[in-house]
Amino acid sequence: MDRAFQTFLVFAATMIGASSGIYGIMSSRTLIRLLVSIELLFNSVIMASAYIGTIVGADPGFYSLLLATIVLTIAEIAIVAAILVLVYKTRRSLRTDLLREVKG
Repeated sequence: MDRAFQTFLVFAATMIGASSGIYGIMSSRTLIRLLVSIELLFNSVIMASAYIGTIVGADPGFYSLLLATIVLTIAEIAIVAAILVLVYKTRRSLRTDLLREVKG
């Protein structure tokens, strides 16, 4: 495969992922869909960073930083999933418009 075409494919996939994530964040009505959209946005940024690192010829420290970012993203998913379970137990719904009443 030609290097320019490969770069175009990665750029297009990153832009589609980022656009889908931003659209999902702005239009989601449930917290699960919001979480998935945020993760899609994060993953597209990680994919773009990894590809830029391969083009530039980054050192192993750069990839260690990307790996740490992926691990922190997984931890964030676990924490937010636990919060979603607690919200569902108290409100019996994950709709964002019903959560405006929650204060404190």
